[in-house]
Amino acid sequence: FWTNLAPTNKGGGTPPNGELAKAINQDFGSLDKFIETFSAKTTAIQGSGWGWLGYNKANHRLEIATCDNQDP
Repeated sequence: FWTNLAPTNKGGGTPPNGELAKAINQDFGSLDKFIETFSAKTTAIQGSGWGWLGYNKANHRLEIATCDNQDP
């Protein structure tokens, strides 16, 4: 999954850099830990659903959100 988000010539399959990489490392400990956490939360969705990585302005950190059954 993680290698097919974009073609390799468009940055797919390469780790994030800059501010996003810094925030991932700060909020999850490492890119590998983020992937592990994101995968665990999103594969736990039964049936259809969504998983997002977003920035919580109130907490000043990245957060993973999930939504079951294609809820908007």
